[in-house]
Amino acid sequence: MNQPTPSMVTAHIFFVDAVGYSTLSSDQQTVVFRQLQEFVGDCSAVIDASAQDKLVRSPSGDGMALVFFDHCSSPLRCACELMDRIEKEGAFKARMGIHTGEVARMVDINGVASVSGDGINTAQRVMDFGDGGHILMSLQHATCLQAARDPAANECHDIGVATAKHGKRIHLFNFHRPAVGSPDVPIKVRQDDKWLRPKTLRLGTSGRNSFLASLQILGWLLTQPFRWRTHVSQIDPRLTPNFSVIDLTGPQILRNRDLRQLLIQAYVICPGILSLLIWAVLTPLGLNPAWWMGTMWAAGLVTSVLLGVGASLVFICVLTFDAVVQAPIIAFFGYASAANQIALTMVMIWAAVAWSAVFPTPRPPSALREILSAIATFFVVLIMITGLVVLGIGRPPLQVAAIIAASSFILINVVIGVRWKRWSRGFVLGQGLGVLAAGGYFAIAGATGESFLLRLQQGISNGVGDAIWWGLTFALGEKMAGARAAIIAGLLLSAFKNIVPTLWALLPLVALWTTYAILRRRSLAKARMASEAVAVS
Repeated sequence: MNQPTPSMVTAHIFFVDAVGYSTLSSDQQTVVFRQLQEFVGDCSAVIDASAQDKLVRSPSGDGMALVFFDHCSSPLRCACELMDRIEKEGAFKARMGIHTGEVARMVDINGVASVSGDGINTAQRVMDFGDGGHILMSLQHATCLQAARDPAANECHDIGVATAKHGKRIHLFNFHRPAVGSPDVPIKVRQDDKWLRPKTLRLGTSGRNSFLASLQILGWLLTQPFRWRTHVSQIDPRLTPNFSVIDLTGPQILRNRDLRQLLIQAYVICPGILSLLIWAVLTPLGLNPAWWMGTMWAAGLVTSVLLGVGASLVFICVLTFDAVVQAPIIAFFGYASAANQIALTMVMIWAAVAWSAVFPTPRPPSALREILSAIATFFVVLIMITGLVVLGIGRPPLQVAAIIAASSFILINVVIGVRWKRWSRGFVLGQGLGVLAAGGYFAIAGATGESFLLRLQQGISNGVGDAIWWGLTFALGEKMAGARAAIIAGLLLSAFKNIVPTLWALLPLVALWTTYAILRRRSLAKARMASEAVAVS
């Protein structure tokens, strides 16, 4: 005799699972699942619904599903109690998903109450988006809470539409309050190129105003440079802190509004703000700001390709410091003055810390290898620079321009190929930047004067050259002994350009190696703490 088709009813489905459950041993899995069962059984929402026969429990994968047939507030009450209990007593992390939808209530072959239907599948997919500590819910459930005038609806935050398995699009909300849930947008959501973000959602910067957000980024770089890593990770967790524009894809940029905003800030707004600062400081002092502005823009743009957007922002901050602090000091006290060397020392210390934040070194090599690699890289690049300068001495401008074009093309190819493994893009960019560098030199060869346009052209040519040599220094140093060795090698090159025959010239070098020692000690301490945490867990 045919069984009657079960009717579809509306239910409020709550999924929970233990994060990392499958990586545990069999004994650990047993302990975790028993703990989870105990914690769930003690929840008041579960007790109330069970007493009224308004609850169906079902084990599912690494956790369980609870299907409530009473009030829409029950799953969220259960989630809050359960999350609080897990945080206090559990030896595991959990993620949770809630959905309101239709299910079929039935009895399985073992005579146990069960449910099926699309509502179950959707609830599980909602949960699957979460990281440890997340309480996610679908739009349907958030709407139910709002219709029921549940105060918790005010703490359900829209995080947009994301793509689940089989291309299913789900509108997600994230429930969190100060003591419960996680305010972060889940990694799987941020990794979705088709993620549609709500207009009100902004990650890591000051609301919707790009100018204020740019000021905040510059403030981080100047005072808390390690905040840059968090900011980039919030925008797209696939990005490294030193990501380059040549590593981005078209869909990634088009579908990620915050990434587009970051690129506009890095390429337009931040350099524009710093250009205004240079102009405002140097012009009243009777100094032409054009050379500094041209150097900053050109060096920043080229560095963003060769080393990454984060490195570019640090570079333009360094050049701005040179312009607004060192340039007036040099004008009033002289190039070899103690004041100039002290200013150079300050900027080198800050640059070492800021670049270390942009280029993390998780497993540093030995100190001897880092030091020798940094010094060797410095001398290799210095010899190459000297060789090209000697090669161009006494030659007509057209031949010098050809030497600049060829050398720029080769060096850019080497940097992009070694650092980003993008030899084809390096070939195209090398051609373009090589022609730009050569054309800039040829345009100003033999020209004299202090006109704004001429000084701007000279600054652009200088900036392109500085970025190429810095990029080469970094690529070689990083290949030999990691990012920190590369940073020290680049700063040694910068110090050499400012060297003067006085005892004060030793101050930047002493400060640089002292900063290196402090940074290395901190990174080793962090690595030791991380390994101890892994051992304890």
